Amino acid sequence: MRRPTPRVFTRHFSAQLPSGGAYWTNLASTLEELAPDSQPIRVVVAKSSRGTLDIEASFAGPERPLIWPSLFTSPIRRQPSLNRPAVVVNIIPTGVRANIGGFAGDATPATNLLASACDFLVSNPNTVTASDLYFARENVQYVEGNLICRFMLGQLDLQPADRHPVGLVIEQPREERFLRNAVNAINAMRTVAGLKIDPVVVTDGPVPTACTYSRFGNASGEVGELDALYRALDEAAQSKPLSMGLVTTLHVPESVRSAYYSGEPLPNPWGSAEAILTHLTTSHYSVTAAHSPLLMEADHTMFGTLGDPRDGAELISSAYLCSMIQGLSRSPQVVSTTGPDADLTALRADDVRAIVMPASAVGNIPFFVGLERGIPLILVQDNSTIFHVSPQSLGISDEHPGIWVVNNYEEAAGLLLAQREGIDWNSLRRPIEPLHVHTMSNERNPTAEKREALLS
Repeated sequence: MRRPTPRVFTRHFSAQLPSGGAYWTNLASTLEELAPDSQPIRVVVAKSSRGTLDIEASFAGPERPLIWPSLFTSPIRRQPSLNRPAVVVNIIPTGVRANIGGFAGDATPATNLLASACDFLVSNPNTVTASDLYFARENVQYVEGNLICRFMLGQLDLQPADRHPVGLVIEQPREERFLRNAVNAINAMRTVAGLKIDPVVVTDGPVPTACTYSRFGNASGEVGELDALYRALDEAAQSKPLSMGLVTTLHVPESVRSAYYSGEPLPNPWGSAEAILTHLTTSHYSVTAAHSPLLMEADHTMFGTLGDPRDGAELISSAYLCSMIQGLSRSPQVVSTTGPDADLTALRADDVRAIVMPASAVGNIPFFVGLERGIPLILVQDNSTIFHVSPQSLGISDEHPGIWVVNNYEEAAGLLLAQREGIDWNSLRRPIEPLHVHTMSNERNPTAEKREALLS
């Protein structure tokens, strides 16, 4: 009997907003009922209206169990400790045409600004990955989305690490010259950046991946047979790298490529397919991961093409992988929250002081977990996306004390600086809210209630 081919599948389904509120524990319970006995690796609320959530979720096939608990679990809380580092999580979802961060690393300045206002900034790769350019601050923790979700859930910790070797898995290309192009880029990072890149494994077959768009307009992806990818990952994992880069082909219809580079308002078609592959990798291997497209056609180098300034880094590259290697070489080590691998110096979910993300794309696990944990959520209005998932669309009041809506990343950084300096955010806004004084009342003080009402 032939063994089933490992693959990833994506489903779209609707769910009612849980009556207990938009906390991840409530939503996860609802999703688990809709997708029992599944292995979710990616969950996104793509649309919300009148209590109905439209969800896109990707699942790993059952052939290999995940190394982490299910995403459909409640956040794990631990005993808080004093003198812990101030950690901020910065999320810019991929594939939703974010005005800042939806292109080739164009959110790097905003990311660095946020990073300057905290000890460590955990940020997903597409915020700072810019083909062959990498300019993120050293305290930026380069962590892909699946690991960020599991970090927020308390399933794993992140240990900041010194520069370390990076392993690579490269899909066997149709033509040898495209492999040589990737090897040239790897050698450049070895001889110029001084990085150790080992192991480098070339697959023995294709990793068929198609870039698509969902019915909600966001970029998505379809992944075919994964045997070749798993064999290469298994081989690379024997060297126990802390980080793993994937370099594989991504099929995009030529009409979509042309429309995107001509300036039509399409989400970057590559990002979500890349995310599915990295989410899959970090679900099965205890590594940080990122993806870089492997050049398929010489014409795709876009040499001499003028495009959106935010895509400049992509337009001047042919290998696309130097930035990924640099980011992975500085990424943190993934460590267990319990058992012999637990490290008290590692960053943990309880250290997160704030979460920053676009105001129109809050339908992600970090938002729901942050709401449940009581972590301040800073939502940036100017970073528009094609999504319209806001706190209001989730039935959350504009007056929610844990949500702060700002115009731009400059204001977001200002709030983080105030937090670092111990300045109450409310003291920065006008008008100042009335002071509520509670006077203890008893039989001998019949005017206490009246005085309390007057003071407030």
